[in-house]
Amino acid sequence: MSLRIYLSVVMAVMALNIPASAQETISGRFRVLIPQFLPMNDEDDGFGDKLADRLRDQIDELNTHVAVSERDINNQIKEFKIKKEDVNCITARQLAAQANHQVVLCAQYSGSKEAYEVQNIKFVSVGTGEEYRVDNVMSADKQEEDAATQIVDRFTLFVEQQRVAVFCGDYAASQQWESALENCNRALELNPTSNSSRYTKASVLRQTDDLEGALEEIKTLLESDPYHTDALLLGGFLAINLNDPELARSYYRNFLQLDPTNAAVRMQVAYDAAQAGDPLGGMEIIQEGIDASPENIDFHEQLGNFAFAGAENLRAEAALDGSDGVTDEVATVYRRAIAAYEKVFETKGAETLVSQLRNTAAAYLQLKEAAQSAEFSSRALEVHPQEASMWNIYAQALNELGQIEEAVAALSEIEAIDPNYPNLFLRMANWLLQANDIDQAIPILQKAVNQGSDANQAGNMIFGRAYANYIQPDEKNYSRFIDLMRLAKDFEITAETREQYDFWHGFSLYNLGLTVQVEETVVSAERSLPMFREALSLFQRAKGYADRTASINYAQFSEASTTYIEIQEAIIKRGG
Repeated sequence: MSLRIYLSVVMAVMALNIPASAQETISGRFRVLIPQFLPMNDEDDGFGDKLADRLRDQIDELNTHVAVSERDINNQIKEFKIKKEDVNCITARQLAAQANHQVVLCAQYSGSKEAYEVQNIKFVSVGTGEEYRVDNVMSADKQEEDAATQIVDRFTLFVEQQRVAVFCGDYAASQQWESALENCNRALELNPTSNSSRYTKASVLRQTDDLEGALEEIKTLLESDPYHTDALLLGGFLAINLNDPELARSYYRNFLQLDPTNAAVRMQVAYDAAQAGDPLGGMEIIQEGIDASPENIDFHEQLGNFAFAGAENLRAEAALDGSDGVTDEVATVYRRAIAAYEKVFETKGAETLVSQLRNTAAAYLQLKEAAQSAEFSSRALEVHPQEASMWNIYAQALNELGQIEEAVAALSEIEAIDPNYPNLFLRMANWLLQANDIDQAIPILQKAVNQGSDANQAGNMIFGRAYANYIQPDEKNYSRFIDLMRLAKDFEITAETREQYDFWHGFSLYNLGLTVQVEETVVSAERSLPMFREALSLFQRAKGYADRTASINYAQFSEASTTYIEIQEAIIKRGG
């Protein structure tokens, strides 16, 4: 069977959550192998032989089962060259499996002719390996028939348990959940150690969304069989969905101990853990694979993916306190992602997925290692020169290094590859504005607006930079601010945004006029009068913004502008 087919079968069984052994159907008469019962000490072996004979006779009378004859047992023992006194319960199960017998009934005894105690009585289903244990039976010499009757009475319960166990599995396979649970519970009442029925019950509970109940059944099952593979897989799934990643990891680790070098299964289990919200668990599962097979590049690839996703999750949680979220733990996980991806890139070169290359550069940026991010991005672009997303993160690294001209040039490469790349021109303009290259930023902002970007956003980028540079500092530059406001108002901005720009445009003209009119000459009045008039007009148009802004006294600016207009007009008239 190919690995792909094997995994398909595994996932199909997990999808139904029904073990194949639970789907057997009892038909015809099942063969029961009853070897002689061995003494536990130095008792007379004859009792064990006679009790086994009586049991075979009584089993033959059942409608559902028939005993393997003593002659057939002896022939099989001779065939495999085993001594009769060495046929214990384990050996009997092996013989039964070889001959396709369905059940083994075995026991031991101790005591004397006056009082034998038959112990360790159990019926074993050869196909599933499940045992049905029976309480000790007291007997004596020549009372073997009565002892056999007591054991056969218990055997009928075993048969009933097997019957309802089959119904448990059959109803589950046909998705009749209520009937499945009823029969599974009955099977477990008759035999609490029936792992197949318990696993089927857990699977049914999972299908009916009782995840807590399902996990409790899995825990019980794994107490008796810690390496029940299907239970470990289902337990891991349940634990993850119940927000217990540590328990899930322990189940998955136990599962993978059975086959630590099985790369396909390991990656599938790790992927399931990551998909269920535990990428760090997936990362550790893959790390164990790398420890066992260091050169398996698929492992390194998956480790990088899980580590990066895990670091992103941890960073988001840590950032809730307002920090950047890059704690020591987060940094450590990012570095594991980087190391894994670097190994992949070294091995696969141009065949490395672009998403993994981009994650590597992004991880360096999160660690505030912009130079390393830029260097890695440059190497990645040598083999993927047409990948816009790689140019984008390369540009971001260059910008953080303060190499604005080179960063904008990198974004320009994206324009040639994909001119509709999201927010391309807005980012270019923003970086130019941060570098105070406002003149170069303006036409790029116009490009952004022409391609559908919000005109208000473009205008506000100019306004914000102009206000920070020319209004807020102690040394003002009202003339430069006014020039930029005119450019910002060239965009098709909303009425409210225009009111804001008009107010600060008017504010700048007003203050510029105050500086010019100080000489109180005809020349100064002629220069400042149009400034005050335009300022008043702008204040009037901006009244809505002023009314919405508690810190602005509209009347103060309106009345002061009017007063200064009257003063300049009087100076000009007097001088004339």
